[in-house]
Amino acid sequence: MKEYLLFDADGTLYDFGKTEKIALSALFNELRIPENLLPVYHEGNRKCWDMYEKGEITLEELEPLRFQLFFDRIGNNADSTEAGNEYARLLGENGILIDGAREFLDEVRERYHLEIITNGIARVQKARFKGTDTLHYFENIFISQEIGYAKPDPRFFSHVLSDLDTAPENCLVIGDSDSSDIKGAINSGIDSVFISFTGKTSSLADHSVSSYQELLSLLDDFN
Repeated sequence: MKEYLLFDADGTLYDFGKTEKIALSALFNELRIPENLLPVYHEGNRKCWDMYEKGEITLEELEPLRFQLFFDRIGNNADSTEAGNEYARLLGENGILIDGAREFLDEVRERYHLEIITNGIARVQKARFKGTDTLHYFENIFISQEIGYAKPDPRFFSHVLSDLDTAPENCLVIGDSDSSDIKGAINSGIDSVFISFTGKTSSLADHSVSSYQELLSLLDDFN
């Protein structure tokens, strides 16, 4: 029987895609950068997050670096640190839940211990959780920037298990990323569920679901 549900945040409960779109649109407007250059930003951003998950850079380095890479590519002399700070502020102000997430959390909150495990920037994530009025659902918010290790590093999950004073078999990792959530769960001996609202499946996870209703049915099967 599972007692602890360890939720990734973005793409699992929170709609980062919508939040990112709003924040980048506002930032690009402030900097007078055409939005058709967004793919150039996304390319550098993905590279930075890959480097972070591999432990090659810190989040403090990632925030300005993704904008420095972008500005270098487009020949813009804007300050990358200021852009990173402004972007973080805009993200924090625009938290959005995935449709059905609140109802799902209401359904499971009395049956399980709910925890958040995220690689996101601490001040951004906390602002979004507060802004969406969802902090009360979770007993703990585990953020890589505060722990010192990022998913999929087993040390991140060891910290979580130690803090919860529980064993891997009592937990279930639920997330939308093979590279961080699912690999981290595998490396730590924790069962995992890959969730994708577009029907994508994972060959690594123990289970794949495409809706909160499917996830609820799966949780019933565990019990």
